[in-house]
Amino acid sequence: MKIHGQCHKCRAPIFLNQCTDWYGNTVLSLNCWNGHYKWIEIEDIDKEFKIEPETNIVTYIGFFDAS
Repeated sequence: MKIHGQCHKCRAPIFLNQCTDWYGNTVLSLNCWNGHYKWIEIEDIDKEFKIEPETNIVTYIGFFDAS
């Protein structure tokens, strides 16, 4: 993996990751190995997606390398 800098919070190396979620969406993220995310992008997700205020939001996203 190529290192893309250091985390501003913990100074750990930052990596560009790509994986596929359970629904087949490609997930790209730039994060350190301690879980601090600079950004995350999920392809094929509607950017104008509206949720009702009473809807429960997912509070954890896990990643694994399937290769």
